[in-house]
Amino acid sequence: MRVRFSKEKAENSGATQGVSCLRDGVEYVVLEAFFSGDGETFFRIGFNEGEDSALFSSEAFVITSSKIPPSWELFPSGGRSFSLCPESWSHSGFWESYYDHTPQALALYEQERRAIIESS
Repeated sequence: MRVRFSKEKAENSGATQGVSCLRDGVEYVVLEAFFSGDGETFFRIGFNEGEDSALFSSEAFVITSSKIPPSWELFPSGGRSFSLCPESWSHSGFWESYYDHTPQALALYEQERRAIIESS
C-alpha cells in the first residue's frame, strides 16, 4: 500500500500532529494500518532511512496504491481497535522494544519492512 502526503489535506482535516517530518507530495509505503475504536485510522510510515517509523493520521494522505502486502494480517488491539500488520509486529511489547532500540526488535522490524516495500 502506498500513499502520498498532502500538506493541504493534513491542514484542512486538522491532522497535523508530527507531519513536519513528511514532505508534501512525496509517496510513502504504508508499513501498518491501525484502526482505532473511535473511528480514526492511522498509517505507519517510515519517513527517513535510519529513523524510527511513526503513526500518522490517514487524513493527511491520498492512497496511490491499495495493494495490501501479503504479510499483513488482522490483529485486535484492545476494545474495538485493530491493526493490519505483519504477525511479528502484533506481539505484546514489540513496539516498546522497537522504540527502545532492542537489537532483536530492530532486526525483525527491518526484515518485515523490506518485505513490505518489495511487495508494494
